[in-house]
Amino acid sequence: MQQAMDLTRYKGRQRSELIEILWDIQKSCGGISKQLQSSLAEQLNLSTSTIEEVVTFYHFFSEEYRGKNQIYLDTSIIAQHRGMKEIRETFEKELGSKIGGLSSCGTIGLFETACIGMSDQSPAALIDFVPFPKLTPKKVEIIVKELKAGVSAKEIAKKFGLGDGANASKFVRTPVCNNIQKKGDVFFTKWKKGEAVSSALSKKPNEVIDMITASGLRGRGGAGFPTGMKWKIASELSADQKYIVCNADEGEPGTFKDRLLLTEFAGLLIEGMKVASYAVGADKGFIYLRAEYFYLRDHLEKQIKDLESKGLLKDFKLKVKMGAGAYVCGEESALLESLEGKRGEPRMKPPFPVEVGLFGKPTIVNNVETFVLAAQVMRYGPQHLNKMGTEKSKGPRLLSISGDVEKPGIYEFPWGVTVAEVLKICGAKNPKIVQVGGPSGTCISKNDFVRQLAFEDLPTGGSFMVFDESRDLFEILENFMQFFVDESCGNCTPCRAGNVILRDLLKKINLGKARPSDLQKMIDWGTLVSKTSRCGLGMSSPNVLLTSFKSFEDEFKNKIKNSDELFFDFDEEKATKEYREFHRE
Repeated sequence: MQQAMDLTRYKGRQRSELIEILWDIQKSCGGISKQLQSSLAEQLNLSTSTIEEVVTFYHFFSEEYRGKNQIYLDTSIIAQHRGMKEIRETFEKELGSKIGGLSSCGTIGLFETACIGMSDQSPAALIDFVPFPKLTPKKVEIIVKELKAGVSAKEIAKKFGLGDGANASKFVRTPVCNNIQKKGDVFFTKWKKGEAVSSALSKKPNEVIDMITASGLRGRGGAGFPTGMKWKIASELSADQKYIVCNADEGEPGTFKDRLLLTEFAGLLIEGMKVASYAVGADKGFIYLRAEYFYLRDHLEKQIKDLESKGLLKDFKLKVKMGAGAYVCGEESALLESLEGKRGEPRMKPPFPVEVGLFGKPTIVNNVETFVLAAQVMRYGPQHLNKMGTEKSKGPRLLSISGDVEKPGIYEFPWGVTVAEVLKICGAKNPKIVQVGGPSGTCISKNDFVRQLAFEDLPTGGSFMVFDESRDLFEILENFMQFFVDESCGNCTPCRAGNVILRDLLKKINLGKARPSDLQKMIDWGTLVSKTSRCGLGMSSPNVLLTSFKSFEDEFKNKIKNSDELFFDFDEEKATKEYREFHRE
């Protein structure tokens, strides 16, 4: 049952604070009922429909009561392969409820969600937004027993040896082991606070931008836009206010590199943002943190205060703002809409955020890894990055490697490394399928293991999933397409409807009930969705199908071959006659 709450504390608050306010209510009341929405609308002087459209957009907000304690199980394909089915069944048994319901005692909700950034230690779950990696049925039994006894998720985590630096790895600062498997000489060098900022402030703003440009740094979120060019455009714009925004909404399934950077190199991230603010003339910034990383918020805020106390953020005000569960908010304009307290729906472009961004002002949006690298450019000079990689892809690339490998975790490679080299180092045995760049990336077979990770060949935002010969291609593809169906914001028809059609065509093929024409339909629909969708989600969602068909054409055709007798003896004339007789036409 939802708790009552006095909402007068929010009277007069700004619309841009709406997501934070809704988080307060969701956590305090277990849900945001229609009545609470109406009362909140009155306090904020907004329409009830304005509140409702935001509540119903984000995955972690609910109009229904979700319990005093809320459990979210990871539905990624990696989690499924690591035994999530048994974990789910154990939770359901111990709670006396099914997914989407409340426990028999009525206080614990059990739900599913997409990848939670722990593919290297699946199966995993979030319990009251405290991560629980490497779950076993025995651990689940203990967790449920403790929750029923009123023990908090944080206290339960401590009993498992999680949190407070209790894991063996010296890099642990959170309840999650960061699994650093391969260090390079860029991200994992010793760092002294203030080095990057001091270096930047000793130069003119345009000289800072020139260094970033000379380094060859390109955005590490996936698109690869030249960072120096973006900063230069912003610096030349005249405006009374400019913003620096860090996209820490790492939502691509199989990606968890930002989890490491936010944990171990938060100071460098913040310094990189300060460098950007100095270069373009901005005095305000935000770190947009995905809801699945709620447990990192206190850590980040402490890092900000520490750097402020040392005078390193002078004239730059930085805040952490939370997301609420929406993969599409990884798209920069959707992220800005969310920061403004709205639904995270992508904006039409142009104009681009660098010109008309947050609250209509010029805004630099870069991701976590990009800002960390910008700080390193200030520390070591542009040549430190420029000497690595390929002609068009300079510097290092952090990979989040998961799946059927001996050593899942974080790896630092220079751009240009081949897929085969990566597979050898991470201990992949009998790899059959490699998904580069997450579900929105490229699906390759053994024939393509000679290819390079680079913007000019196989670009990636950091996800690198490996599947061996025992895995079923179509199970993997269905999981990916269901993800896109679930995560589409619904704003444009090609993405909203097209991904459903693609998923259903895939299911039809997998069941052996497809015709040869269905393969062509899949290609045609995939091309349509990618070319006509409004934002990067729809533009990239068909990639996994289109590239997998190219890489595994025989497997697709074998599925079709098995369906011949189901369809090709079909007598269309007879069927039409029977139909007309039945309907008395």
